[in-house]
Amino acid sequence: MKLLIVDDAKLIHFMVKKILTAQGITDIEYADAFDGDEAISVADDFQPDLVLLDVVMPKKDGIEALKEIKTKHPQMKVIMVSSLGTEDKVSEALKLGATAFIQKPFDEEELAKHVKNSI
Repeated sequence: MKLLIVDDAKLIHFMVKKILTAQGITDIEYADAFDGDEAISVADDFQPDLVLLDVVMPKKDGIEALKEIKTKHPQMKVIMVSSLGTEDKVSEALKLGATAFIQKPFDEEELAKHVKNSI
């Protein structure tokens, strides 16, 4: 499985990898992006099976990146991640094709469940 982690905080990238490994999900090839523009570019090149996409980022937010990723790659699964999980952002992301919305800080079992469901 190929997983693209998109978040402007490097600590989140480290935490996701550590959590998934601890939850027994080890057969993953990772790629990283740190803003919405980079997310689109890496998604094009890396062709991940799943994107974990933060909502609040510099340059282009996660909602705008989600729109572009799903337009170019409608089959690509995207899970939105945010500490600002407002109802309108959740609703908008799901309407645009996100498969789930996870609130930060992560519940380790919830993150693992959503990743496993996307495999």
